[in-house]
Amino acid sequence: MIVAETERLILRHFIPTDIDPLALIVADPEVMRFSEKGVKTRAEAEDFLDAMLYHYQKHGFGLYAVIHKESSELIGYCGLLLWTIDDRQETEIGYRLATAYWGSGLATEAAKAVRDYGWQFTQGNGLICIIESANHRSIRVAEKLGMKHEKDTAFKKIKVRIYRLQSWE
Repeated sequence: MIVAETERLILRHFIPTDIDPLALIVADPEVMRFSEKGVKTRAEAEDFLDAMLYHYQKHGFGLYAVIHKESSELIGYCGLLLWTIDDRQETEIGYRLATAYWGSGLATEAAKAVRDYGWQFTQGNGLICIIESANHRSIRVAEKLGMKHEKDTAFKKIKVRIYRLQSWE
């Protein structure tokens, strides 16, 4: 199911045949540098894909496959996840792209589409990004979404910065 489309991207639900390109992306140490668990094996990528399919059923949203229109290839993911941070339920915009697509504005393009689509799922709490302070690329994406640094906290025992967009019109 397609959830959003931009000039260069299609964001859609993951499907089982996405496993090969997804496994390559999440096995890249540079892509997964700021992941709390690091690179994923193929089996872990399969578990990730299964978790997303379940998340769609349970919550109506999740992380979406990012498809580059020009090549029709899966180049990463971007979407929404639920977390409890400092005893508050939050809706996060998360994103990861294959390194070949870094620096071209595609992460921001995908995240803006998710921001616009995902606003319906926020329950009035706004949207956040959870970012390690050394992840300057992700900080720039969050700022381009209109998010502001709200606080520093610990998430999964990692020091992170929370960026928030409280309202969107």
